[in-house]
Amino acid sequence: MGKKGFVLGGGAFITEGQTRYVLAIVNLDAWMPSAERIPLDFLAHGIAFDPNDGHRAVMFEKKGPGACVVDLRSRKVVRSISTASSRQFYGHGAFSRDGALLYATESRLDREFEGVLVVRDAKTFDELGTLPTHGTAPHDCQIINDGKTMVIANGGGPPHGSAPSVTYVDLQTNKLLERITLRSPKFNTGHVAVSSLGDLAIVSAPRDGLPTPNQQLGAVTLRPVGSMATTVTKPNKVIQRMLGETLSVEINEEQRIVLATHPLGDCVSVWKLDDVAFIETLELRGPRGVATTLDGEWYVVSHLTENNVRLTALSVSTRKPIGVHVEPSFTTGSHLFVHDLAS
Repeated sequence: MGKKGFVLGGGAFITEGQTRYVLAIVNLDAWMPSAERIPLDFLAHGIAFDPNDGHRAVMFEKKGPGACVVDLRSRKVVRSISTASSRQFYGHGAFSRDGALLYATESRLDREFEGVLVVRDAKTFDELGTLPTHGTAPHDCQIINDGKTMVIANGGGPPHGSAPSVTYVDLQTNKLLERITLRSPKFNTGHVAVSSLGDLAIVSAPRDGLPTPNQQLGAVTLRPVGSMATTVTKPNKVIQRMLGETLSVEINEEQRIVLATHPLGDCVSVWKLDDVAFIETLELRGPRGVATTLDGEWYVVSHLTENNVRLTALSVSTRKPIGVHVEPSFTTGSHLFVHDLAS
């Protein structure tokens, strides 16, 4: 049996009438896994790990001023990261491959949420400059192509504004290499997963400005490498469960499948990557984050129970629960991250 790793995720809970924020950490290789908690000042959304020090991680707030550095050895916040008053963090960031730079998706509040990728020194966190995201309200971002290209999910503005898109930006020249837009104007581009081959999976929430967003549909869009992007449209009984935000997405490269969580639909949908065909739904109440263990043997999913948020392990081969779970897990945030903290 291989190493499973540590699961990390942001969380918020109420105690003594006050909302508390934490980074939850679960060692899946422990005899009886349980959740450790590191206090934070905001709800952590995305996490970026320093490639030169796996125990150094940066947390980002979604739509707010919060960002900080956590020392995962001492289990403490060691410093905060600030941004200009005219901007706000939008939830995600990434270190350059050599660990020298930290990129963060941010929006300009004074320019109708125009997107910028802010570049900081990865040691001092001094701001070095900005790059255009070639879109509005950028959210998720991932570095590909040996660190040369950033893939950015630009959520877009309201229906009359800038269209949502996924852009590929050259980090040396700032040039837009490619833009992917969805066929329907009702969806944003929220989170992305990119395989080592270049396959792309996009999950969407209802676009900003639509009425009663929790009654609108989200979406799953897949683009196998070398093909066009296709938003799934069937089976209808599954599509109708994509209420509100389709939240987290995971690509299994070996099986060529994609998992996407639908919190308001109480399920995780599973799709074939190559022909965009439906496989099945995994029935879980309010699923949020999904990730794969280091050894590739388990999926871990954060989801609701009657009184708490549980972390449940599923077999990758069968996609069935294997009897390992952690409750309470305190992972109420949007994502889960599996990381090696043992070395």
